[in-house]
Amino acid sequence: MNLQPGNLGLDIGKWTRTTINSQLTTDNSAQTSDKESLSSPDDRHPNAGLFRSNSLRVGASALSAAFLYACFPLLAWHHLVWVALAPLLVALLVELNAKRGFWLGYLCGVIFFASSCQWFVDVMEMHGGLAPVLAWGVLGLFALLFAVFFGAFGWAVSRTAVRVRTRALILAPFFWVVGELGRTYLFTGVPWNLLGYAMQAGGLRRIATVTAVYGLSFLALATSSLIAWVILEPRRNAARLAVLIWPVVLIVANWLLAPPPVAPGSRVVHLVQPNIGMNVQEVVKWAPWSNPEPLQRLVDKSIASVRADATTGPKPFIIWPENPAPFYFERDPIFRSAAERMARESGAYVVVGSVNFADAAETQPKNSAMVLNPQGQVLLAYDKIHLVPFGEYVPDWAFPNLVGKITHEAGNFVPGSSYRAAETPEGALSLFICYESIFPQLVRRLVPEGPAVLVNLSNDAWFGDTAAAAQHLEKARLRAIENRRYLLRATNDGITCIIDPYGRIVARLPRHESAILTGRFDFVAGDTFYTRYGDVFAWMCVAIVVMAMTHQYWREEQIKRQEAKGKSQK
Repeated sequence: MNLQPGNLGLDIGKWTRTTINSQLTTDNSAQTSDKESLSSPDDRHPNAGLFRSNSLRVGASALSAAFLYACFPLLAWHHLVWVALAPLLVALLVELNAKRGFWLGYLCGVIFFASSCQWFVDVMEMHGGLAPVLAWGVLGLFALLFAVFFGAFGWAVSRTAVRVRTRALILAPFFWVVGELGRTYLFTGVPWNLLGYAMQAGGLRRIATVTAVYGLSFLALATSSLIAWVILEPRRNAARLAVLIWPVVLIVANWLLAPPPVAPGSRVVHLVQPNIGMNVQEVVKWAPWSNPEPLQRLVDKSIASVRADATTGPKPFIIWPENPAPFYFERDPIFRSAAERMARESGAYVVVGSVNFADAAETQPKNSAMVLNPQGQVLLAYDKIHLVPFGEYVPDWAFPNLVGKITHEAGNFVPGSSYRAAETPEGALSLFICYESIFPQLVRRLVPEGPAVLVNLSNDAWFGDTAAAAQHLEKARLRAIENRRYLLRATNDGITCIIDPYGRIVARLPRHESAILTGRFDFVAGDTFYTRYGDVFAWMCVAIVVMAMTHQYWREEQIKRQEAKGKSQK
């Protein structure tokens, strides 16, 4: 089954030739200003008149935002991902004023971000000490900023629809991917709840090994484009046929690409979920230098878990999460000796979170993870590369002398720069910490050649009981699929789990419980296209958009010159 982005199960050439030819005369005499449309919407699309009202177009934008919100946890109505953007696209195709198209897209983005990221408010209230009004204000600023990408999408679709609406439908998935790539890289990068994360079709998700999550977003948006076409032109035979064939294509493709069953792994891992509270009083209790008992109990519990597993074979693994406890491996001899003892007495490889420092004065903390071999020797100190803005540092452009962080650690954290993995005789451990799991381009660089497993240390207790923990898990699942590796995810209070190379959760712990998850995995070899080459697909979309918009600009300038020449001859 050919699932290349350009082949979406539709004869695109046949779809567009009739429309382009029928509009050629109109195009040659059209006004190119955003303020004027080529013709009445009713003239070209039977149902366009239904959206003549501005209020209906605004309602369609809000409806798409509601659908997008419902795609993700809490509701997790994943099937809506296929139709979520169709109302907005219909509104944009009828609204031939690109400026108003921007505001329709922008409205959709503001509503979506403000609703799906309400956990911002809890985080800012609980850990930032902000009053509710100010916490909601922070969420509002975030929504207003990142909705710009939705607005740019709306502008691009409406701007293209001024010339040929079907061309706008064809280009819409490319515009969307460009926006998601922008969300990944610009403003420090916050690619939270990209459209592709809501797609749960196990077979189709495998295309992420080539395209990353952006290919899934492309596929969902292409389906919404098709639906928008059918809504606007229900009498066209091609539209009727396409709406019947396309779901069959998706279903068959999902069946053909269905991931195979995976045999139980041969390696044993013990994922520790300590469930340490986030309040200051609870954290202070865990300070090893003042009260080593909680630490020693957790070490003993980890060792007992390994000893209780009677299986023989390769050395097991003990993985602790990123957590709020004040653990300083490099400067605290009590914590260091406890971690080394855990490795030696269990005969296991050990991964623990730690705060290390980049300077002797200990003013530049690093969010780190330490990997020890069964002899208690350090194999790797991984320093978190992509830090959380306003959580671990304040960006230079955000008035760092006036705006503070929400963490209690003194000083701004400094990022790491090494993409090394921890090498063992059995395979490599590719570590990434918490927020880093939402960046596909970062995780792929951490995967070495040869057998490897992904290890994600996180502390989702920051999110409280909001939907954010479940949303965060969806990002981690895609990292497993993109790189076709097992992912071992240890979190402070959940969601601790083992994810197979196809993104399926094979074992997990309930949230808010102190427990240890014992499970199996394997080191998997073999690079995927995405692991080896990165965001080729996403940047290809950028190139196509640049070429399309350049051609449109050139064509409009040519028409302007022809019109000016005609006037001068009169």
